Amino acid sequence: MTAPTTSTITDAHRQQYLDEGYFILENVIPEEHLKILRDSCDHLIALMHEEMDRLGTDHIHISHRGKRYHIAKQYDQPLQLSEYVFSDLMADVCRATIGETAYLFYDQYVVKAAEQGIKFSWHQDGGYLGFPHRPYVTVWAAVDDMTLENGTAYVMPYSTVGIRSLVEHIRDPETGDKVGYFGKEPGIPAVVPAGSLAVFSSLSFHRSGSNTTDRLRRAYVTQYSPEPLYRPETEELMHLGVPFLENGNRLRRS
Repeated sequence: MTAPTTSTITDAHRQQYLDEGYFILENVIPEEHLKILRDSCDHLIALMHEEMDRLGTDHIHISHRGKRYHIAKQYDQPLQLSEYVFSDLMADVCRATIGETAYLFYDQYVVKAAEQGIKFSWHQDGGYLGFPHRPYVTVWAAVDDMTLENGTAYVMPYSTVGIRSLVEHIRDPETGDKVGYFGKEPGIPAVVPAGSLAVFSSLSFHRSGSNTTDRLRRAYVTQYSPEPLYRPETEELMHLGVPFLENGNRLRRS
């Protein structure tokens, strides 16, 4: 497939990504893809509840029943979710951030339950790798309208935190979060309507607040890397490594 000739991403967005590590795009997800994201989320939460029941627990990794859900690497399970993951919009984001070659590295739903969704600590996505890497890009999609009250994401500009390299993260034993920043800077909140994107580097610090509203708050995260990522000690492929772009063009999918 050839690259589209138009894009919602401007030179100013590209420069902000280089200078500050992030940019935000409002109302860019097509309505049909937003419906797919919502339907897929409902389906995957139901499956996680079944797995929790099978294991006799309310806590799997950093997911907590009725409070917070992180459902990872399921892009190919719900019907049609991959249409969004490998869409023209995602191709545009990759070209503007990591370049002409891109692989799907990781995907996950991040869901905060009504009146119970707990916060997520300041971290770099690369902190969950724990080793130096060519920076990849995280695309955080607002599946619902995002507000301060329902626990939207916050991004820390490079110029504010003064860090644009990987730092050591410490595991919070209570929540399972990895934490890499303990300062008092509040960051920039993504107060955006459903269908918007927050795009940031794997070296950018970000967090999210608690959901204090009476409604679910859903976000879907995809991450794209400029090359497959391997564990240094074993050379084992990490996560997905699914080819997406080659020489700037989307690869055909069966």
